[in-house]
Amino acid sequence: MKRRLLSVLTIAAVSLTGVAVVAAPAHASDAPGFVCNLTQNTWLRAAPHGYVLRTLTAGRGFRAHAGWGEDNDNWVYGHGAEDPSLDGWVPLGNTTC
Repeated sequence: MKRRLLSVLTIAAVSLTGVAVVAAPAHASDAPGFVCNLTQNTWLRAAPHGYVLRTLTAGRGFRAHAGWGEDNDNWVYGHGAEDPSLDGWVPLGNTTC
């Protein structure tokens, strides 16, 4: 009985921890700009359509400092919550900005 109770409590603790992580707001640094969320895993690029600096994770924060667009090709410049010291470009459509 004690073993079963311990298993139930362990599962409950893990489940509650998972809910707390999902419910936690995404955020980036306190640098100026708007905080957006990434709607999908996204490549942070050195320039629009440029080489990839790193992959940013869906659901995390993105601090947007500037934007660029031409026709339907819109990009946002800033940094992700994973590495606030590395700025780059992401497609606007991959954010909630």
